[in-house]
Amino acid sequence: MKKNIKALIAVPTFNEAQNVSKLLVRLEQWKQDVLVIDDGSLDKTKDIVERMGFNCFSRESNIGLAGFYETAKRHALKHNYTHLVAIDGDGQHDPGYIPEFIRALQHYDFVSGNRLGDVAEIPASKLASNMFAILLFKKFLNLTFPDVACGFRAMKLIAIPETNCLSRFEIIYELIILHAKTGKPTGFVPIPAIYHASDALNTKIPEIDGLLSAVIKHNPAPELSNIMDSVKSKSTFRIRLFDMIFEACFQEPGAYLFQMHGLKPGAGLKENS
Repeated sequence: MKKNIKALIAVPTFNEAQNVSKLLVRLEQWKQDVLVIDDGSLDKTKDIVERMGFNCFSRESNIGLAGFYETAKRHALKHNYTHLVAIDGDGQHDPGYIPEFIRALQHYDFVSGNRLGDVAEIPASKLASNMFAILLFKKFLNLTFPDVACGFRAMKLIAIPETNCLSRFEIIYELIILHAKTGKPTGFVPIPAIYHASDALNTKIPEIDGLLSAVIKHNPAPELSNIMDSVKSKSTFRIRLFDMIFEACFQEPGAYLFQMHGLKPGAGLKENS
């Protein structure tokens, strides 16, 4: 039976004046169903969005992705949408794949982009941080998910949890975990990994904090608490996940650069403690 899908396309932005216009040009055909949520940008993001004629919700201060999903869900329910498609405002997602996400919603309540089908274009440090998240999910939650950090997603509105108790990035991972607990399958859409020359190759502390907070909530393992302590103290940390060693080196003012190394047969490297 074919589902009656009415999808809101929601775009989170924060200081994306250099990128958002290029994205909006490609979203023109869906313009009436697009909501840009400006999360307290200090640049001209809001002005650009409004000048291009797109619906824009703008905050005075930055509160993160938990607030984005809360606002998007509230707007969608008010305007009789049934589903949400989230696509990042930094130009790292190709909106040409939106129809594939909507088609997948005919079969799944939750659909995620998968950027890791072809890793050739992914910088080594970003591949390492993504693999860290993937293997963290597998080891501590027993969830095998090909790309846990991808922000290009589509879902039924009822799949979006209450966000008032979630940290800034925790919602990204909590959505996956809560959907997995329903026992329903997840749909995946292969998408290209797009990185610009100006993109930072490190991972900001709030992103790591969101990942760890979500996993610890469902498995308060000492290893995870130790990593969280390292992040809070801005210390380098190291952990073995299956046959990979991950090392994350702190970089001022508040980010980590990830490296990963495959274990050689018989190698005995000390895990994070």
